[in-house]
Amino acid sequence: MRRLQRSLLVASLAFLAVGCVSQRTVDGKDQPAQQFNAQEAADTRLALGLQYLQSGNYQQARANLERARDYTPENPSVHTALAYYYQQVKEYENAERYYRNAIRLQPDNGDTYNNLGALLCTMGRFAEADQYFRQALAIPDYVKVASTYENAARCAAKAGDIQKSDEYFQRALNHSGRNSTILESYATVLLEQGRFEQLAQVLARRADLPQLSAQYLWLEIELAKQQNNKVRQLSFIELLLSRFPESRQARDYQARTSEPNS
Repeated sequence: MRRLQRSLLVASLAFLAVGCVSQRTVDGKDQPAQQFNAQEAADTRLALGLQYLQSGNYQQARANLERARDYTPENPSVHTALAYYYQQVKEYENAERYYRNAIRLQPDNGDTYNNLGALLCTMGRFAEADQYFRQALAIPDYVKVASTYENAARCAAKAGDIQKSDEYFQRALNHSGRNSTILESYATVLLEQGRFEQLAQVLARRADLPQLSAQYLWLEIELAKQQNNKVRQLSFIELLLSRFPESRQARDYQARTSEPNS
């Protein structure tokens, strides 16, 4: 059986090799073989690599992304995808190298500056991160202004610069005032800083938006706890556990309440 399988494999490869030489048309003439298209092959490998990244199969993601890079070494999208891969597996130096490659190959892509800024912030290089956020924002026609201001605000907060963080959050909200993600991000930072009066103001704006989220409900629970409003706290706890029982926030709450003396 193994010999038969090997023979079939060899025959298949031989058929493919012969089939690539020429193709006979109806009138009996040969036409040139179809040329290998490196860009199409790279696009296919890039799409596969991103799918594997999303599913958490990092080994296959890397294999496909590296093959895409081999096909098109100067493709900025491939370098960006490899940077993201290395960022996911926490090999930050490699991620930085690929982001810088992508910027060199496509210096007018604001997303790459933003992504490199976020990476540098993760690495604790706050001043450099801020420079790259600003470079992204300075690019004409860059559309993700609000999210970049949000990233810059969170990074400034991480660096301990409360004033700059507030300024960036306000600019983010100026561009997208009804963005629930930005409001929740700002509220989370305010909670961490213990600024409960400002937290209440931001959550009041978030409450006007229709969609609930586990993070929003958790923030309301924490604010009610600080205000010693047990009725309000309980109502949001019930909402969190009923609407988002599998969320990280719900699991954290249940783990916390199951501890002795909690």
